[in-house]
Amino acid sequence: MKLPSLPEQPKNPHRPDDVLPSPIPTPLQTYDVQDLQNQITYTDASLLPRVMRIVKITIAPNSATNEYRHQAVLYAQGVNIAVEWFAKQRYDQLTCNGLVTIAYKGIKPISIDGYLQIIRLCRLDRPDMSYNLFETAPPDWFVNKDILTRAIQAWEQLDDKNQHLLNAICFEGDFFKRFCTGPSSVAHHHSYLNGNLEHTLEVVNFISDNIARYQTANLELSLIYGWLHDIGKADEYQPCSTGDREFKLTPSAYLHGHKLNGLHLVIKAQARHVPLYPEKSFDHLRHLLEPHPNLTSPDTRKPQMLEHLIVQQADAASAAANVYTAAHRPGSSFGIPPQSGQGKGVNFRYES
Repeated sequence: MKLPSLPEQPKNPHRPDDVLPSPIPTPLQTYDVQDLQNQITYTDASLLPRVMRIVKITIAPNSATNEYRHQAVLYAQGVNIAVEWFAKQRYDQLTCNGLVTIAYKGIKPISIDGYLQIIRLCRLDRPDMSYNLFETAPPDWFVNKDILTRAIQAWEQLDDKNQHLLNAICFEGDFFKRFCTGPSSVAHHHSYLNGNLEHTLEVVNFISDNIARYQTANLELSLIYGWLHDIGKADEYQPCSTGDREFKLTPSAYLHGHKLNGLHLVIKAQARHVPLYPEKSFDHLRHLLEPHPNLTSPDTRKPQMLEHLIVQQADAASAAANVYTAAHRPGSSFGIPPQSGQGKGVNFRYES
């Protein structure tokens, strides 16, 4: 079956890095590699995405050649491919959800039993802005596939430095998956799978639609603050198997909260991967991301930037709209907010 040609990919080379061995990767399990390979007719390796995400990988010894057989399924830009290579050593540093590039055996790929034969996979050793982060997110991470489409488009709205920064913050594959799949609260707004990313995109879209109302506001600073205002929630929640809730707080959330955890994530990623980020702009971003206490203290600073107000308005509007939608009952002029339990408290009212 012939599909439309894939877009040309950037040709920025990335060297592999040597890291300590990681746990043995997950087996391929139920993936039908022949079906994956039949999705596209390979004519030229340059037509394939340059940066791809590992969906599944397995390593097994080959006694006939005293080598290890590596098989992996990769995803990017709507394309799944299965690859295979043999090596004397195990590539245990390659794990599920990690980003890789492919070292091909020439321009014309060869497929054997559904596996594209390659020299090896090279783990991406540093993030940059040459790839759209969300184009590497497998669709099966998302209950609502529209969220993925909107995330891809919203990433494109960022300028180069902020695309680079967001890619750097989400460079670790398991963290990126948690950001995409996690909730935005335990039992309030967006308290379901993909809830935090959905809420983030609503905030970003609010900024894009309304920034023109604020003549002195900076669009790029507002957008990246919108993207990052709840980034710490990726480490704030964990699955819960008891009671009537799907999620509960992590120990780190109890001790620090998502604002402080998110700020540390941003600072660490910038220092390690984006050292040339403009110093003044990063100082402003740090100011926006810092937890701001309600009480005045000589040791803290109140928000001093218009961008903080814009994003807080967007944050509140997104949360309220989600809660009101969840409480609404078709045909009824009122709804029960989630905080009120069994009808206790003030009901929400709706104009028919």
